[in-house]
Amino acid sequence: MKYVVYGENRVMTGDAIAEAVLAYAAALGENGTTDIVEIPTADAEGYGTTAEVLLGPASQIMVEVAPDDELEPEDEDLVNELARRTKAVGGGRFADAASSHSDEPEAKRLRTDPPQV
Repeated sequence: MKYVVYGENRVMTGDAIAEAVLAYAAALGENGTTDIVEIPTADAEGYGTTAEVLLGPASQIMVEVAPDDELEPEDEDLVNELARRTKAVGGGRFADAASSHSDEPEAKRLRTDPPQV
């Protein structure tokens, strides 16, 4: 589980979802564009809900490790859609580098030796 931290708020969600959101935010910021993303999470009573987050150049977003939860949201369709959107705005390097779940050699290299900007 991970927290997507946005301003003074944080949303707990699945690892792959959080990393995909972060990669997409980086790509949007680099390209000066914005988008709204719905992140699956749970409310205070533990019921599934979503949080809408505005991502763009002015977004200050980060991901933190959260306590493990056996009800970790997994949404492969959302992760794939965010990866598609990331690549569509020219942020393919972010999609590859952000996923700690990827075993692709290029993704591993980018995690340990990120590009110099």
